[in-house]
Amino acid sequence: MLNPPSLASFDPVLCSDSIEFYPFGDSQQRFLIGTYELVKNDSSTQEAPSSEATRIGRIYVCDAIDKTDKANDPAMEIVERQRIETSAVFDIKWSYSRVAGKELVGVACADGELSVYSANAASDTEFLSPICSTEGPTSEGSMCCSLDWSNRLNTSDTPEIATSHSDGSMRMLQFAESRLQTLSQWQAHDAEAWITSFDYWNPAIVYSGGDDARLKGWDTRMNMDDPTPIFNLRKHEAGVCSIHPNFHRQFMLATGSYDDTVMVWDTRSMRRPLAETNVGGGVWRLKWHPTEPTQLLVGAMYNGFHILDLPEGAAIAIETRTSFMEHGSIAYGADWCQTHADSSKGWLVGTCSFYDHAVHLWRRPICAAQA
Repeated sequence: MLNPPSLASFDPVLCSDSIEFYPFGDSQQRFLIGTYELVKNDSSTQEAPSSEATRIGRIYVCDAIDKTDKANDPAMEIVERQRIETSAVFDIKWSYSRVAGKELVGVACADGELSVYSANAASDTEFLSPICSTEGPTSEGSMCCSLDWSNRLNTSDTPEIATSHSDGSMRMLQFAESRLQTLSQWQAHDAEAWITSFDYWNPAIVYSGGDDARLKGWDTRMNMDDPTPIFNLRKHEAGVCSIHPNFHRQFMLATGSYDDTVMVWDTRSMRRPLAETNVGGGVWRLKWHPTEPTQLLVGAMYNGFHILDLPEGAAIAIETRTSFMEHGSIAYGADWCQTHADSSKGWLVGTCSFYDHAVHLWRRPICAAQA
């Protein structure tokens, strides 16, 4: 087991739960941080907010800078470029394909809204600019918990965006001409719908996971006024809060739950998972590596961050190769840097944790990639 050190840290002041690297540019080490803070009255706490509590947030635009003042010094620094005040942020996801020439990112917030921003790579202080938002939550008081874009593998100038919500609903949107149009909305879960994701190989299929411990699949070509899921599974023993299809290996799907397990599935046969492993903490975030199909980054809430290896072959065996344990609070946000300009260094990873509002940069050791 490898335990790399932190190369740089950053305090975003508010509780941090999302980190996403900019996916465009050959050597760009820019990333976004999403934060969530409960401004509470006398009777509110983060764990048990009252109806009068206000959820505020902030988006940071930061650069990861390699220090060059000392020979062979692996340390880095994090430089803040821009900050945007928002409602509390639950999720941030880039469109990995440009849309009508624009670089877009979606932000899911506690006020129930999905907002879309455009990126201007030529600017630091005005890197992100708002384009549009949805027109109200799915129901009164409902929060927007997650989002995903349909165009990871299928480019489109009118991509769809799926969102999941704390009232258990799902919403399907289409982005076109700098506007968001609601295509459908349906009740997907009996509790909070924590996570949604497209099947990137077949974006008519959408997955969802909820606090009812259900993992569901939906075919959006069906009548979505009263949809029936194409599968409805309760293999996890607690809420399903992370889903990520492998965009390198068709039919491979990873899911994670508050039950501390990561499960890997073949979507052609969802009766039972191909493999599963216990990572010692609730699995809030799963991220497949940008270029390596066997590497899976895991945010394990009360047990740090881990990189799992799933070798190719008929039998799937999951092995934990690397763990990062320097966060002092709930491990939520995690992402791989989308570029790797210097092959002499390990792949850059960004992670963030909640109550200690800490962001760390670290590198997967080169020997972990070669093992």
